[in-house]
Amino acid sequence: MAEPFTLNIDGRDVQALPGQTLLEVCRQNDIYIPTLCHFDGLSDVGACRLCLVEVEGVNKLLPTCVTQVHPNQKVHTNTEKLVKYRRMIVELFFSERNHICAVCVANNNCELQDLAKAVGMEHVRFPYLRPEMEIDATHPKYVIDHNRCVMCTRCVRVCDEVEGAHVWDVMGRGFDSRIVSGFHDPWKTSDSCTWCGKCSMVCPVGAIWPKEAVQGNLLRFPTLVSELVEKRKEK
Repeated sequence: MAEPFTLNIDGRDVQALPGQTLLEVCRQNDIYIPTLCHFDGLSDVGACRLCLVEVEGVNKLLPTCVTQVHPNQKVHTNTEKLVKYRRMIVELFFSERNHICAVCVANNNCELQDLAKAVGMEHVRFPYLRPEMEIDATHPKYVIDHNRCVMCTRCVRVCDEVEGAHVWDVMGRGFDSRIVSGFHDPWKTSDSCTWCGKCSMVCPVGAIWPKEAVQGNLLRFPTLVSELVEKRKEK
């Protein structure tokens, strides 16, 4: 059995096991780390960059979700630099696409909205890009609105790793990135979609939702998805 070791986070000695990530250890010790692309039970991709921390002796910021712990590490999670950096990232998320909270189905049930409050964002300092992006409502039960997508790829990973359907994938790079079904075909044409709704449940914003949802009334059941993830891991 692996032996625990000690590392230091924000001036406090904590215990960890080999193979654990910094994010796991921080959460075990009630140390707040903001995340958007992370979802318990799914693989981590380090996409949102909100969970970056400073590690002494390392000349760059490290994403905690994909960084393993090591003995005697000294980690700082809430420096002035990190506070400013996280706020800038959240502002960039808001400026890149069209996040109008007042008319969104996920209003008051949105992780991006919660992050804006957590980092103290009162306004966006960057120009809004306001891209004209499509809404795919061809599926009988669900809608995907690319205007609100934050490219966290949680829908891609839950569909592949839990449901085993692999309906979703990523097309393009940078600003032109899109979540697509099939070969960028309408969602209704996907023969592999099982109508399970897991992509809607794990979406952190109002990008994928059931058609019966109305503004500010979106319900999600992330605990249900987490239970399914655990059952799949046991098989």
